Amino acid sequence: MGKFNYIDLIATLGIEDAHPGGFDLTKEMVKFLPIKSNSSVLEVGCGSGKTAQYLYEKYKCSIDTIDINDRMLINAKKRFNKKKIPINLFQASAEKLPFQENVYDFIISESVTSFTNVDKSLSEYARVLKEGGYLLAIEMTTEKPLTVREQKDIQDVYGISKTRTVKEWENSLVRAGFSEYKIIRGETIVNTSTKPMSSLPFDKLPPDGIELLHKFQKLILRYKDVLGYRVFLCRKQRY
Repeated sequence: MGKFNYIDLIATLGIEDAHPGGFDLTKEMVKFLPIKSNSSVLEVGCGSGKTAQYLYEKYKCSIDTIDINDRMLINAKKRFNKKKIPINLFQASAEKLPFQENVYDFIISESVTSFTNVDKSLSEYARVLKEGGYLLAIEMTTEKPLTVREQKDIQDVYGISKTRTVKEWENSLVRAGFSEYKIIRGETIVNTSTKPMSSLPFDKLPPDGIELLHKFQKLILRYKDVLGYRVFLCRKQRY
């Protein structure tokens, strides 16, 4: 087993909506998508399956989900089985989606793409989306270009090789084929409400998990004005 990482941390603690803004933001942002009962949706990095469950119960549409983390997959499978909802679950990477071209109307990614090779993942999203299909991405950003030291601090906690500015995200989106996009929400971490952590099962964490948690808490305080997020609403080019 590899080194205990940030994704392992949130999976072990059972945090269902670790992205900035949480599930309230998810429900608000999904309203921007014209999803119907005959739509096909892919959620990249489904985590515990909470968003996918919400989408199915709201729209009764066809939903595929992927995640690469074993713990997340177990949690999502339990949720889908318990609720008896027909959501397909695959273990796969955003960088290499196991699907044909032009099959989805919508892709949703909540604080997932940042943890991958961004350009590879965005290209894959464009590949499997239908022409005119939508991508909704809630992703980590920096409010300024980072120094080498700052980037290393963030990498040590999140495992992200490069944390991008808004402009860098925009450039990557255009290169991947999402020239039609807009930012529909964004702010710094300091302005993002967080839920209390006192009820989380910290006793489940291994020693290196506890160490990572302490690093995470220090990082958030140190970079509260530098780290932020943006919600990108993108559309695949129509030819």
